[in-house]
Amino acid sequence: MTNYFVISKYHTQGIDFSNGKWLIGEIEANPYAKDKMTNLVLKDFSDYLQDRVKYSLDEKSLLLPSQVPLNPSKSMILDLKKGANFDYFVNIKCKNAKNDLSGFEFPDHFYYKKQMSYAEVTLQVYDLNLGEIVYSQTVGGSIEDDSSLTNTPTTTIIVGTYNKIINDIKKKSIKPTM
Repeated sequence: MTNYFVISKYHTQGIDFSNGKWLIGEIEANPYAKDKMTNLVLKDFSDYLQDRVKYSLDEKSLLLPSQVPLNPSKSMILDLKKGANFDYFVNIKCKNAKNDLSGFEFPDHFYYKKQMSYAEVTLQVYDLNLGEIVYSQTVGGSIEDDSSLTNTPTTTIIVGTYNKIINDIKKKSIKPTM
């Protein structure tokens, strides 16, 4: 049984995909989920942006830090513009735990299970021209897991939590006219 819940919603009015060049930063996820998440994110954003979206690891001429923290300052966002010359930057962080819940805060004292996998995904979009966060949402999920030797459940939760966020974006966003 899988449970998903929104942890934080800031700047969730939707995204205007109608203009600009977009850069997706390196997705921070465990090695089991990273490739799957990268392919999924590139596909979803390409559906909106076609050739106006690039993946930072495929662009060799960029001057970017290897990891961009969540909720960066305005000056850091403007520095991303200088190093990348894109209009928007997508930052995705995936955290997961299996039987170690000490690093996670559960809203409303979410129930604990002895054998539980937990993950959360944060997706933020930065307008590099204005130096602002224009979209930010974090979704968490958990699954009761009888097998403590596999990482598949946390990968499933990571993809599921990302899907909750992308569905929110699809409902609220301005799609480009083709």
